[in-house]
Amino acid sequence: MSRDAAESTGRAGSAGRAEPAGRPPSTRRVPRERPKAPSSATATEARALLAAFTAAAGGLAVAPVVFAGRRPALSGDQGVGDVAALVAGAAALVAFAVAYRRSYTDPDRSWLAERPLWRRVLGLVALSFAHAAIAFMVTWASFQIFQKAFMGVTLDAFAAALLTAVSAALASFGSYQSGSRMDSYALSNLLATFLAAGVMTSMVTTNRSDWWEVNFSVLGSEDYGVALAFNGTLVTAGAVIALLAEYMTRDLRALDLHRLRTDGGARPSRERPVLTCVVLVGAFLAVTGLIPVDVFMPAHNTMATSMTAVYTLLVLRAPAWLPGLSRAFYAAGFAMLGAAVVSVMLWWPLGYYNMTAMELVVAGVILAWLVLFTRNVAAALEDARTFGNGPEGKLASN
Repeated sequence: MSRDAAESTGRAGSAGRAEPAGRPPSTRRVPRERPKAPSSATATEARALLAAFTAAAGGLAVAPVVFAGRRPALSGDQGVGDVAALVAGAAALVAFAVAYRRSYTDPDRSWLAERPLWRRVLGLVALSFAHAAIAFMVTWASFQIFQKAFMGVTLDAFAAALLTAVSAALASFGSYQSGSRMDSYALSNLLATFLAAGVMTSMVTTNRSDWWEVNFSVLGSEDYGVALAFNGTLVTAGAVIALLAEYMTRDLRALDLHRLRTDGGARPSRERPVLTCVVLVGAFLAVTGLIPVDVFMPAHNTMATSMTAVYTLLVLRAPAWLPGLSRAFYAAGFAMLGAAVVSVMLWWPLGYYNMTAMELVVAGVILAWLVLFTRNVAAALEDARTFGNGPEGKLASN
């Protein structure tokens, strides 16, 4: 083979590597990079915005029909706030349900789809209703405040529709975000917000200004005008607490796994009694709402007392059942339990204040401890995942 032929053959064999003849290097074709798919967080933001726009469109469609032919006030007498609160509540309910159900496809939340059907339905309904109730109460209260700030102002149908649309959009956006990112932290905050909002709304809307002179539970009596709101709040909160136990099951198991990896001699959590007690607290709270004080007082009081007793057992046994949490958490639990005991003594036998004040303090202490408990378990798990396999080796005990 001649030299020229060999060179020609070499050029042909390297055609896949070399520049094509006659094409300047500066003009060679560069493969176009495909756009990356949006991240999970980015996609969630986009879907939340879509939910907000959809809710706003619904508000714009409904409000002009409701306000046609009149100039409504900001609040009261079928005013803007009343309609906006209903629309916002409905938007929040739908947005949360869609987002929460969609979150089952997230690998970190796939366990939600593995639960029995009745537990999936109960959790979805309870959380959706809680978000709807919060959206309704926040919107309604906001317009009440605006009405006092702008005394005597009325709006035409177009302005009223715009405010209704904005309320629906905000409620839908927030609820979709919550449903997409629900975890132990978010669920504990939701529980506290929902209970506080529901009870406060019952207090300010009752038709009996002397309710506090009797006891806290009379807000659930039929003749006090807010029985459905108060009892519904207790029942839903009980279901949310039961759902919280499911989230804590995952957290405690993961925490034990991380602790055993770093310290083979670490004591595992006593998961079963802890979760049984948490579920009982939720069940007793729900039954307390299902049996109002004016229907059968002995059963109502028995349920409330039983809930307090289970809470007391949880606090006293926390160091033994929940090893690995901070000493500050155990100390805070004992201090809160002591505050509850002192509160009862100030009612009886000391007679310093009435039964309503005692019930408010004890209920507040139990709720605060549940939130603190959930957040401490979640924080310990977060620390274990961050530091458990590093050079530190072990979780700090304090």
